[in-house]
Amino acid sequence: MHSELFRNIPGNLNWEGSFYERLTEYGEWDSKSFWVLHLDLLNIAKQQISNKPVERELAYMLLQLQQKVLNLISANFAKDDVFNISNITTEQLYEFQERFEMAILGAISGEVLPESSFDLVNPLVKNA
Repeated sequence: MHSELFRNIPGNLNWEGSFYERLTEYGEWDSKSFWVLHLDLLNIAKQQISNKPVERELAYMLLQLQQKVLNLISANFAKDDVFNISNITTEQLYEFQERFEMAILGAISGEVLPESSFDLVNPLVKNA
């Protein structure tokens, strides 16, 4: 259950090769592993039941990952920070950031916009 989300949580022993590991350790926005994580977040959103609260542990994992990734994106744009995401354009990074933030919000709210709502679509989502 939520194996890709768990893999991307800071401190997970199985994080090697995960989206978050590639970003943190190498400054690489690994699109393939991002889309796998994104799909897991969309699946989490589909499992949310309206009128029921999100499990505290799940909410914490989602917020922890979001905070870490957004901090790295901010560091990428900070002139005095040495962290740099090297394999993506600024425009692409903004598009991926939007998809990431929307997926995190969807995993909490249970609401997911159709892939056709976005210019940047997840190739793993059927009937985009």
